[in-house]
Amino acid sequence: MTLKHSISALSLAAALAAAGSAGAQTATVTVVGFSGVFAENYQKFIIEPFEAAHPDIDIQYQQSKNSAETLALLTLQKSDPTVDVALIDVSVAIKANQEGIFAPLDPAEVPNLAKQPDWARIDGDRSIAFSQDNLTILYNTETVTEPPTSWSDLADPKYKGRIAARMADTRGVILLPILNHMAGADYKETIDPALEAMNAFAPNVSTWDPAPDCYAVVQSGEVDLSICWNGRAQYLHDTQGGIIGIAAPKEGSIGQTNTINLVAGSTEAEAAKTFIDYALSAEAQATFAEQSFYGPVNTEVELSPETAQRIYGSPEAQAAQMTLDWPWIATVYSQWIQRINREVIAQN
Repeated sequence: MTLKHSISALSLAAALAAAGSAGAQTATVTVVGFSGVFAENYQKFIIEPFEAAHPDIDIQYQQSKNSAETLALLTLQKSDPTVDVALIDVSVAIKANQEGIFAPLDPAEVPNLAKQPDWARIDGDRSIAFSQDNLTILYNTETVTEPPTSWSDLADPKYKGRIAARMADTRGVILLPILNHMAGADYKETIDPALEAMNAFAPNVSTWDPAPDCYAVVQSGEVDLSICWNGRAQYLHDTQGGIIGIAAPKEGSIGQTNTINLVAGSTEAEAAKTFIDYALSAEAQATFAEQSFYGPVNTEVELSPETAQRIYGSPEAQAAQMTLDWPWIATVYSQWIQRINREVIAQN
């Protein structure tokens, strides 16, 4: 073989190898979502099993401080998105859909859509609920000998200066209907009774902006109580020596609904749909519930009684569990935050 023929053969071999490599190329799906413990557990219990079953799809998880930050990012890159899938609060998802940021999902391409209840399929399948987290009261098990049993315990004078409460976000928006319900009022008509109840416990609040977060200030003993999310608290209770206790008030709570969404214009839409379908499966949601204490949405998931109680509280609290009209809440969300800031936080 001549040198010329040898070079030609090598070039052909290289070209064939490159073509084969391109054919086996891995799709990379970028998911933006909640930070901290949620991100760690989502990686461990959802993403890693998915990647093991789909070696041709790589999931890159990008942490965001909150859903508002995620929406700002998606709005900024709307014309040329680098994110493929977003995990955000339902009220923010509804706003994003009004701005055309998410694409509708096809049940033929995402079969597990059929296993979600009607309420979970939002805005023509543009946003799909995949988990629920409950608002609850956290307490330090070393400083609190008699854990609170009611939302009204927040106003107990013994907790003066010993509560951390970030109310100028979804936590406050959810607590308002709870407090309103306790006062016998309809949140769609007025939130005045709820704001009055917030002002009743406001003197006990040492900070409206716990840093680095509501879990750490309870864990450290900086405060006795905080109003925060159940799922992360349950996980931290198990992994951080049990210092964080969780009190599910007898009046019940309201689930914060988390949604999964396909970003319109995604360049990896097909791979992203495959991931979304897995995230909505009974297998994935059952695992996340049992390991991370987030309420599942897939109708085929059956929780153990022990897990159900840790997610939703006692049978009494479970029976009192409330729901919200989230599309309606989305229309007043910003207004309610403004009222909390102006009529509660600024006044105390």
